[in-house]
Amino acid sequence: MVNEIINWDNVFLQSETFQKNKPFQYGFIKNFLNKEFYDILYNSYPKDDDSWITPKDFGRSAKKRWFGIADPNSDKCSLDVEDSSLNESWNKFFHYIHSKEFLENMSKFSNDKISELKHFTFIKNGKGSFNMPHTHHPTEKKEDYGYNLTLLVYFAKGWKKGDPGGTYLSSEEDEESIIFEPYDLDNSCVIFAESSHSWHGSRYMTQDAIRRSIQFTLI
Repeated sequence: MVNEIINWDNVFLQSETFQKNKPFQYGFIKNFLNKEFYDILYNSYPKDDDSWITPKDFGRSAKKRWFGIADPNSDKCSLDVEDSSLNESWNKFFHYIHSKEFLENMSKFSNDKISELKHFTFIKNGKGSFNMPHTHHPTEKKEDYGYNLTLLVYFAKGWKKGDPGGTYLSSEEDEESIIFEPYDLDNSCVIFAESSHSWHGSRYMTQDAIRRSIQFTLI
């Protein structure tokens, strides 16, 4: 399926694997964005300024930045707005992931009804960064979840096999139970379905590198 933003052919190639994976649904997609568009986003990924914050949560240390006036802690769904501090391509991408086409394709990919974009966040990890294993809905019933899918798209080059920093998925609340950890972080995407046991985190980064990514959730 031709699209100037997302490589839907690559996405749908992983659909069956995503739907069958256990103990929760997950998938990994290489070349998630079309290369020309990805290169523009990569080269214009937002630089450090006062809009970035470091969460005070002891379990994580990544720096974060929102899109425009978006509040990722809000219970409301994301608004399709412009961010004047970002270029046309980033705004185009943000508009697209609010679009009917995108949401319908994600419904087809996951075999679940996806209707809205919930949250969107830029995330930047560096040497010393980590993310303790956690799950977003440990005590809730599925019908009460605030969102159903989480996507992490990476904008980091030069990762080697075994390097920590990619968001791993695990079957339990510890790193000994990792079932998947990505090492190709250059235009790739991790997608997982939300559940009470969708454990994920990132290992402590010892290398002097920057892992740039975006995370967004769908309901």
